[in-house]
Amino acid sequence: MKISKEKNPPRKSELITGFIGGLNTFQDETAIKNGELTEAKNIILNVDGIEPREGVTNYGSEDGTRVLGAFPYYGSHGTRELLRFCAGSNDKLQKYVSGVPTDIGSATFDDASLMNFVQADDRVYIFNGTDNLTYYDGTTVQTYTALTTPVNLSVTPQGTTGSKTYSYRVSAFNEVGETVACATVNTTTGNATLNATNFNRLNWDDVSGAVGYNVYGREATGLGETYMATVYVSTYDDNASDDPSLSILPPDANSTEGVIGSMPIFAISRIFVAGIADNTSRLLFSGTGEKVGDFSTPAFGAGGVDVFKNDGSAITAIIGFQGGVIVFKENAVYKFSFTSDGFQQLEEIVKGFGAIGFRSVRHVENDIIFASRKDGRLAFFSLGNQENYVATVLRTNELSIKVETYLQDVELDGLIGAAAYYYRNLYMCAVPKNGSSVNNRTWVLDTRFGAWVYWEGFTPNMFTSFLDDTGSESLYFADEESGYMVKMFTGNYNDNGSAIDIAWSTKAFNQGQFNKFKRYHNPTFQFKGVKASTRLNGYIYLDGVENAASFTINQQTLSGGGAGMVIPGFTLVGDAPSTTNSTNVESTDIPVEIYDILRSRSIKYAFTCNAINSYFKFLSLVHVYAINEKRLDDIYRVYPS
Repeated sequence: MKISKEKNPPRKSELITGFIGGLNTFQDETAIKNGELTEAKNIILNVDGIEPREGVTNYGSEDGTRVLGAFPYYGSHGTRELLRFCAGSNDKLQKYVSGVPTDIGSATFDDASLMNFVQADDRVYIFNGTDNLTYYDGTTVQTYTALTTPVNLSVTPQGTTGSKTYSYRVSAFNEVGETVACATVNTTTGNATLNATNFNRLNWDDVSGAVGYNVYGREATGLGETYMATVYVSTYDDNASDDPSLSILPPDANSTEGVIGSMPIFAISRIFVAGIADNTSRLLFSGTGEKVGDFSTPAFGAGGVDVFKNDGSAITAIIGFQGGVIVFKENAVYKFSFTSDGFQQLEEIVKGFGAIGFRSVRHVENDIIFASRKDGRLAFFSLGNQENYVATVLRTNELSIKVETYLQDVELDGLIGAAAYYYRNLYMCAVPKNGSSVNNRTWVLDTRFGAWVYWEGFTPNMFTSFLDDTGSESLYFADEESGYMVKMFTGNYNDNGSAIDIAWSTKAFNQGQFNKFKRYHNPTFQFKGVKASTRLNGYIYLDGVENAASFTINQQTLSGGGAGMVIPGFTLVGDAPSTTNSTNVESTDIPVEIYDILRSRSIKYAFTCNAINSYFKFLSLVHVYAINEKRLDDIYRVYPS
């Protein structure tokens, strides 16, 4: 018998560990890095392997149909309360008492508007863009009573009169807002030079409930009357000691019942508010110190600025950052701050794109991350200091290029309700998938690795953490589809008793030679910590088609024994065939070998799991391969003519 002298192609081993690259659908599945994934659903990335995400569970009892906002209240007197507002729950603010949502006070709110909160001192101020400002003081919800505009303003020159015209207006204010200023009143007999002897005396009727009055004047300009002084009696002498402001105009509307806004933050020692009902480009700010809730008194630092009012875009988000406030519109990003002299300044950071929703913007370490709408898809950007630039220069960078194709599956009109939080090194942002009216996919950026995965199975519209009396901190979300607050990171691996649908896939390995066929021998996977209840399904794709092996990985034994009762070659310590494991038992290190030889140009591995309380770590994989040096099959060959 003649023996062929042709040698078999040499075999090599490829070991892949550390799947910390996350999802990458931007590049072809054969071109991505070995540690990147082509599917990453409901998983967590760790240095040594892939795990299922932890489950969620309803907190306390249910009340209402859709939670519209939540916030932790921390009183200086030691009180700690988790606040919430829910549609269909008497339309009142609530707090949890022993896990039961309990009504606070008698004030009611619009049950279709998302509610946002900000705490300053011992007050939590409440904003929903529909109702006037109120606050919770640790006992009840306080409201404000609207003031009337001052009437019967008179202007009487004192001392030596003249023929100069002066004009004035007066408004009243309380601790939260300011009335519209009264109609202009002129004098045509004012002295050309105002001083302590020759001055204009203003008088008007007292306004019931007013804390004080703002005076606007004095000469006709392109701006009209501008702010001059704040007084606490119903008279004012204009002797030229107060110069008219160059920018502060009388208010457009009466805000003494409380401003109506939807986006509050605390920054630069004051409250900032955007989402103003009748002026979507207006940024309001309160006074400081004991006037932190006062949006009406310029003498205490309160005021406002119109951020490019006529550019066709509204303010979509605000957040404090590096001694100022970042102001987002959908088409631009700005920074508002005060100069050392106390003057307002507005700087442009970027044009062309901005944030899409207030709740998507979060501080992440030294940067800000926010959701944006770009080229007909969702995108995530960071904003911060650019390396090698001066510290005051801010730059934006897109973080989501690697998952761009998945970000096209989004309901663009619903992105204004995107909700994000930063917790355990994870920036999490819940958005609606295409066709959904609720946030049903949560994108998760692991900042340790700069890698993306996504989670499904729950519907948040807002996240908040809460530090309870025991010093234990937990993360909760306001549920879009029930009257529950829902607790995350429970340490269990089910969502309110239901299985978590898990899926992940590797790249398509081709050993850098797309044109050569290979023989892949006995692919082997390393798992660890597999719970006995876990059932993992695996699939092998050859050249992009699932046409090879499918297999099951689990560690649960069943009574009766027989083939397939345990993974071949592995039995948990203390177990014996014909017994049943506890579902909570975790295995030691498990190698799982697929005993087969597979022929293809590329090979890819996919895994799914949909069993309740499943837990595992997927650490690594290895396959032995041999490259066939022979020519391609005729079906791939083209002969030029």
